[in-house]
Amino acid sequence: MLFYETFGRVEFVREFVDLSRVQTVNPEIARQVTSMIEDVRMRGDDALIAYAQKYDGVDLKSEDFYLDLNEIDAEELPLSDKEKAAIRFAYDRIYNFACQVKPQDSDRGTGNGYVAQKYVPFDRVACYVPSGSFPLVSTTIHTCAFAQAAGVRDITIITPPKESGVHPAILYAAKIVGVQRILQLGGVYGVAACAFGTDTVDAVQFIAGPGNAYVTEAKKQVFGIVGIDMLAGPSEIMVIADETANIRYVAADLLSQAEHGSGMEQAVLVTTSQALVDGIESEVAAQRALLPENSAMNLVIAKGIFVIKAESLDECVAICNAYAPEHVEILTAQPKILEPKITSAGAIMMGAWTPEPIGDFVAGSSHVLPTGGAARIFSGLTTAHFMKKISVQNFTDQMLKDTHEAAEEFARMESLPAHGRSVSIRFDES
Repeated sequence: MLFYETFGRVEFVREFVDLSRVQTVNPEIARQVTSMIEDVRMRGDDALIAYAQKYDGVDLKSEDFYLDLNEIDAEELPLSDKEKAAIRFAYDRIYNFACQVKPQDSDRGTGNGYVAQKYVPFDRVACYVPSGSFPLVSTTIHTCAFAQAAGVRDITIITPPKESGVHPAILYAAKIVGVQRILQLGGVYGVAACAFGTDTVDAVQFIAGPGNAYVTEAKKQVFGIVGIDMLAGPSEIMVIADETANIRYVAADLLSQAEHGSGMEQAVLVTTSQALVDGIESEVAAQRALLPENSAMNLVIAKGIFVIKAESLDECVAICNAYAPEHVEILTAQPKILEPKITSAGAIMMGAWTPEPIGDFVAGSSHVLPTGGAARIFSGLTTAHFMKKISVQNFTDQMLKDTHEAAEEFARMESLPAHGRSVSIRFDES
């Protein structure tokens, strides 16, 4: 656990962000990912088979890549009634929210002419569902339900292959959210296969979903060949707390992100309370002792938990906006006062009764959020990610009469005479 104090220094904010983000930039990972993507692009199925064996320890043939969900009866899967009910409960909340935030075509009015915008769902998308340390059942819903709400007709899940097969809870969730098939290919090589296509794997238009540092780098490198949602790597949380915060809640919330499994997660406490600073290390240790052994969590506790004593809540907000966390919790006496001031974050959880894991599982908005400072420029996954925006222009003769002179002037300014002629010819009486 690493402790800092701002001492009211403005430069501290940048110093802290630079320090905390060092581990999120890894040129060696970028080099390895470039090599693997090029190999998949050149060798196709043969490369996929080799990487499945090398990285996931599974012998696959090309005919094993896809699992057809039409052949699976959801109700026959070996899950308890409580597990099925939890998955359906989460799906209902998330799908309903996804429908609520679905963008609508702009109003075209009642006249003959208009300028408008329409939204069109992608034809084919892939959603990455990590299944390394844990089967992330919730990610199946937190990605595919938004694609389903957008109207995407062809949804594929990418998830690493397992000797035991795809976890039944992921299969159950996939059936609910309208997934057609599961591509049993992991990490970089799965992303590359969906971006470029192979003899067996169909290329998609868009790839969404979180992953480790390698998956995030792979999405970054294939952007442009396909669309991507954001850069969503190892998880992180920032807790802004004052003297009213319950230290037990704070410690539990920091540990909730430390257990994700890569060892690269980050948890930051920014507080105006000296009592929290003095007591948080022992409280984290006490709660850690109650949890199962997890070497990656221990690494995060040692090197990925940052505790910052700030002079004011406004200073806490400044640090938050510079750091741009995936999740930020506001555990203060009046969280509604701070929330409008936070302008860079993937998701904001307000008050003692909104622990971050509620957002991970059942709140309604997607838990696929930008990490590593990407929240400065990216937003969390939503229905609009799975749709293209297309402008629609329908001019009447009067609308062109009202605008043609300015259009022709732009053509002259930009030395584009054919552009100008395309407009003016409609008023040429000869």
